[in-house]
Parts: sequence; structure tokens; C-alpha cells
Amino acid sequence: MPPHPEVPAALRRLRDQGFRLFTFTDNTLGISGRKLERAGIIDLFERRFSVGETVRRDRPAPEGYRSMAAALDVDPGDICLIACHVWDTIGAVAVGWQAALILREGNAPLDVGPQPDYVGQDLDAIADQLIKRFRP
Repeated sequence: MPPHPEVPAALRRLRDQGFRLFTFTDNTLGISGRKLERAGIIDLFERRFSVGETVRRDRPAPEGYRSMAAALDVDPGDICLIACHVWDTIGAVAVGWQAALILREGNAPLDVGPQPDYVGQDLDAIADQLIKRFRP
């Protein structure tokens, strides 16, 4: 699947503003790598993580989030997961990460559980919020 139209430019904007970009997937690194290469955005990511190749527990299990933070040697509160799946943001917030939810068609925050810190209609809206907060 190709990325949504705004994704490549929004990722470049975040990277150009000094944000470190990583992927975090349940897929293998091979599968996710091929998808990112076809989309022309693999070079935007500093590193890619696969829970299937580390902790072997799909998201939103906490082990994957914790493993990634440890591998990066970053405080969990300094990480923001951007996703268009509510369960991913619930898992991130539950382990102390920040989370951003992209409201793709048919997706909305739930009225239960940990809520995302940022919500937007697309990655441009999320990037705007992150840049405004962390790069004023």
C-alpha cells in the first residue's frame, strides 16, 4: 500500500525539525523494509524495530514498547508513538510514552483507557502539534 499523500512530506518536516524517526511494527523488518522502500520513505528513519524479531509479543503488549525504549536508551516519556490504531496508542501511553492518534476513516479515540496526547486528521496535523510544542 502506498503511504497516505501527506506522509512523506510530513515525515521530512519532522526530521528536518530535529525529531528522530523510528518505525515500530509487528511485521518482520524485511516486510516493513520492503513497504518503506516502495513508498520511498525508508531513508527518513534512523532505525526500525520489530516486536516479532525481539520480544515476540504483538502490540499493545508492554514488552515491545519497553524493549524499544531500552534499545534507544531513551526515557519513555521522551518517545511519542504516532499511529492510526487506537490499540497502539493505548499500549504506548500505558508504558509512559506520549502518543498521537491519526484519525483515518473509521478510526476514533475510545472513551476508555489511556488517551493519546495528540489527535489529528492526518500526519500533517500531528506534525504541526509536535513542532509547536517541542520546537517553538
